[in-house]
Amino acid sequence: MKKTVTVYPVIVDRLISNPGIGFTAAPGLMNELDDVYDNRGVKQAKYKFTKDSKTYNHPDCKVFFCSARWKDVEVAKGVYRWEVLEEKLDYAKSLGCTAVVRCSPYALSEDDDIPQWFRKDYPDEPEFPFWRIDPGTTPYVEYWADFIRAFAERFDGHPVISSVDMTIVGAWGEGGGTEFLEPEQIRRITDAYLDGFKLTPLQALLHDPISIKIITDRKAKVGFRVDCLGDMGGFHGEKWSHMTDFYPQNIQNFQMGDAWKTAPVLFEACWHMNDWYLQGWDIDYIIEESLKWHISSFNNKGTIVPEPWKENIERWLKKMGYRFELRKFTYDAEAKAGGELRVEGLWANVGVAPVYNRYPLVVRLAGNDHTYTLPSTEDIRGWLPDQDILWAETFTLPAEIREGEYRLEIGIETGVKEVGNVKLAIEGYRDGYYPMGNIAVKGG
Repeated sequence: MKKTVTVYPVIVDRLISNPGIGFTAAPGLMNELDDVYDNRGVKQAKYKFTKDSKTYNHPDCKVFFCSARWKDVEVAKGVYRWEVLEEKLDYAKSLGCTAVVRCSPYALSEDDDIPQWFRKDYPDEPEFPFWRIDPGTTPYVEYWADFIRAFAERFDGHPVISSVDMTIVGAWGEGGGTEFLEPEQIRRITDAYLDGFKLTPLQALLHDPISIKIITDRKAKVGFRVDCLGDMGGFHGEKWSHMTDFYPQNIQNFQMGDAWKTAPVLFEACWHMNDWYLQGWDIDYIIEESLKWHISSFNNKGTIVPEPWKENIERWLKKMGYRFELRKFTYDAEAKAGGELRVEGLWANVGVAPVYNRYPLVVRLAGNDHTYTLPSTEDIRGWLPDQDILWAETFTLPAEIREGEYRLEIGIETGVKEVGNVKLAIEGYRDGYYPMGNIAVKGG
């Protein structure tokens, strides 16, 4: 019987930043700053979440929001300047972030109109407040679906993109007026996303039951995003709010309660977190509700976290998205070149959501001036929260591996050097991997 080594890694409770989850990055609060101001222009005392944080008054992040306008990318019908989006993805990568991407058809200002070549043929604008072009009397649906198909063809599976927003119509692509489209019009646009993006996760705006039903009828793996987290009565006082009325009802009414199991749930702040604080809203209630809805990422709009809420936000971040603990790891103490190596790991996901990108779990043997990487067949996207996860696998060592002693390491690779590998909630992180112990490799 083979001799084995069993390791019980030390679990850590500190903040860790990982791709695709947590707060979105706040570049305006990074690096050395003389002063920090809140969203209302009031100077605040500077603080950091951790000693080595790069960001003031805001947690460090490994996810960035990238937005691109249709008019800036499709400069003539069927002619695309994808470098507009590539440059933004490169910037996200330079920050060490993956990116949530939204291509939107237009916004409200004249500078954010539909493409000029489209406007030239259809100069009239509708009276509807969130439309710049009428999708019922123009080729908007056809043109926008064509754009989405081209977008997917170019960027599906892009290693920096953690997920893509499904935008249908309305200013900033936020869905204003979706309910006034014909179902077939909505379907043409959503099909363009669902047929085109097979690798990159998608999320739809939780806006109206018609578009969501069209998506769920496809039985597609689509999450959702909403743009007013934190609203505890800012529109209608105690009569109605997003937190107590819209979200808890419509996540269920739209049959999206289990969407988080296969695709991300993203939230954006209503106004700013500082406004919540000044209104005296209950931050713990907001946090607990979002965790119940299995939040992966929160767009804080690059503004400060009120310092009295620092500990509340730390607790939030430790649960937001995925957080992997390796509780026990067992492996063969020795193996032969060309022979088998057996490993077993007992894992727990103590976050509230899985990881949605196909990041490979790997075993590495490092030593003798050589490193050998053994990719696992395990799909960690199936590691749901609140379950014991047993990973057991047998690897075949390369026949050419040199005899000697190696350091056995494990890691979850993103494939993007600037982003780095996924961090586990255990001690021992070393250049992207976690050493488990030594293994003797003998000649085959």
